[in-house]
Amino acid sequence: MGEKLYGVAKGMKNFIMLTLGTGVGAGIIVNGELVYGHDGFAGELGHICMDRSDDARQCGCGLRGCLETYCSATGVARTAREFLQKTTRPSSLRNKPADKIESLDVYNAALEGDEIAKEIFKFTGTILGWACADFTAFASPEAFVFFGGLCKSGDLIMKPVEEAYKKNVMPLFRNKAKFVISSLMNKNAAVLGASALGWV
Repeated sequence: MGEKLYGVAKGMKNFIMLTLGTGVGAGIIVNGELVYGHDGFAGELGHICMDRSDDARQCGCGLRGCLETYCSATGVARTAREFLQKTTRPSSLRNKPADKIESLDVYNAALEGDEIAKEIFKFTGTILGWACADFTAFASPEAFVFFGGLCKSGDLIMKPVEEAYKKNVMPLFRNKAKFVISSLMNKNAAVLGASALGWV
């Protein structure tokens, strides 16, 4: 609601907000209203299943294969460990113990041209793009608004998101939704969000 009142979604009545942090949070605005569901817990898009195989990643919610196990900061670190195990190709990420790798390490490596790091972001963005294509089928948003530390990687993640989205979204919805980064990514975001609730 803070983004709707103060940020890049100002004036929008239909959009989906995705927060890419330790997990994947979400808020769905339809006809100008936040979707709460009958119990107040609607919008758990981070727990949409993206992998139903037996070896899908375990999620903290108790399920397997959830979106946030792939498209969060912790998901990026997990992907890095998996990619490094599957290949002997050189990577600056090998300079750090595997269990100590964080998403920021992957970002820094990608900026330096590390091919494995760039592939990690492409893998992550592709899964997120698939998910957004599915979300469009039920909400038809005019925009997806992205928030959180992972968004600071810019085109490294957003280009594969948009590419995967375009390839997988239903033709009826193609070229309609915008992909934008939150303008409230600072320490005041929570306060602005809370204050926005007082106006609605």
